Amino acid sequence: MNTPRLLLFSLLAIYTLLLMGIEATTSQDYVRNYFIDIEGPVFFYAINTTLCATLLWLTALLFGVCLQLIDKQQQRQDYLFYWSQLLLFTYLGADDRFAIHEAIGLWIRHNDAYLILGLGLLEIVFLATLGNLSKRPRPVRFYLYSGAILFATMVIIDAKFPSQMFLRLSLEDLSKLWACLCLTLFAWEILRQELNRFKTKV
Repeated sequence: MNTPRLLLFSLLAIYTLLLMGIEATTSQDYVRNYFIDIEGPVFFYAINTTLCATLLWLTALLFGVCLQLIDKQQQRQDYLFYWSQLLLFTYLGADDRFAIHEAIGLWIRHNDAYLILGLGLLEIVFLATLGNLSKRPRPVRFYLYSGAILFATMVIIDAKFPSQMFLRLSLEDLSKLWACLCLTLFAWEILRQELNRFKTKV
């Protein structure tokens, strides 16, 4: 079994044992908090968060596929870049789904939007040092820059706009959704590039 698959099965086994342990030591009613379907007062409750988290995790998955197509010795820079993207977008999906940065913001008593901005700056470092953007096809850069602009729009609205401003919530969350879509397409275009390289090798 290869390393990524072994890691996946190991994590799922730990997760399985953990939840079974929680039920064994508490009750079915308590563990139901972890198994319950996402329900709300309207149909499609929390749909935007579901879409954004799905796109972010899909982006991570696409970079994971890229890792399987390259030679980690001959393409060391790409190897490190794809790992950085896999880890970052996996976290971002989890953050969006479980409101991690909001919880941290409450804990440290600062605007949580700046925590996400910090992750954006980290991504800029990855792109500048490992991304090799000058050798990427034009669609890669187009979707990346579009996603960056939309991401910045989301952060600015979250940090600076009045909380009860007309259409503020829609503008913030829909900017995030479009940013997530652009970043998924950014990863997809990189995967296409790696697939084309792979075809020429075989």
